[in-house]
Parts: sequence; C-alpha cells; structure tokens
Amino acid sequence: MTVKEQLDLIKQAQQNIAELNLEQKKIYEEVLEKVEPNPRLESFLWDFVYNGVQCYKYDIESLLKNRKNWLDSEDQD
Repeated sequence: MTVKEQLDLIKQAQQNIAELNLEQKKIYEEVLEKVEPNPRLESFLWDFVYNGVQCYKYDIESLLKNRKNWLDSEDQD
C-alpha cells in the first residue's frame, strides 16, 4: 500500500467517524426532545447515552420516577 493510499484510508476513516458522531448527536437530540429532561437529568443522559457510562442508568431511573411522581401529584390539584 502506498503512502497516498494509506493517507486516503486514514482520511476516509476520519470522515466515517465524523459521520457516526453526527448520527450519535442526532439520536441524542431525538431522545432529549421526547424525554424533555431537566438539566440534571440531561447531564446523566449525555453520559449514559453518548459516553456509555452504565452506572448512571440507576440515577436516570430514579430521576424519571421522581419526576413522574411530582407530575402525578401536580395533576391532582
């Protein structure tokens, strides 16, 4: 493989990864639009969805449950 071929391969890999990053951000934005998180939940969602921090799934569940309880109690007024 020539140096030019190697450079072309590296450039193509960079472009492919950039496209994947754009797709990841699009998916994340769709989640935000549907979930409508508060700032704290949004921070956990970013780390869980985008960065893959698995331990946050329990925090996310707790925040969603507490938000649902809060919203439910507001409906009873």
